[in-house]
Amino acid sequence: MKYFVYFIIAIVAMAAIFGFFIVGSPAEERLRRFDERRVQDLQIIQSEIVNYWANKDRLPRQLADLQDNIRGFITPKDPENSNDYGYEVRGNLDFILCANFNTSNFQESANTPKPVSDPYYQQSNWQHNSGNVCFDRNIDPQIYGPKIRPPEKN
Repeated sequence: MKYFVYFIIAIVAMAAIFGFFIVGSPAEERLRRFDERRVQDLQIIQSEIVNYWANKDRLPRQLADLQDNIRGFITPKDPENSNDYGYEVRGNLDFILCANFNTSNFQESANTPKPVSDPYYQQSNWQHNSGNVCFDRNIDPQIYGPKIRPPEKN
């Protein structure tokens, strides 16, 4: 009976270790979740930048310009360390968004789980390696044309 109990304990231990090789450790999963949140934050920021451009016919100079007390929008910060995301205007319609990722979300093999993505965005649009990654963005004015505003009153 004593050997049977040891045998069961050994099987359970091997299953747990094998599970870490297949799924990854809890620490790896935590890092992957941080990265998924970063992608979601960048998607939100991108939408706010496009909305800002459509309303003001110019890109914001900095991410802080997106703050809106009426709508209650506060620019997201990195979920792991609360740093600001990178943003740089490259032209009238061009900008980059940057984040520091812990992991890569490129599919390495058939056994690697695919990242969960927002159904409204193509995941390939947000694929990244680990480290500091910047995403080049260009606003298409034919799609996101500026909103027609009424003339200002004097």
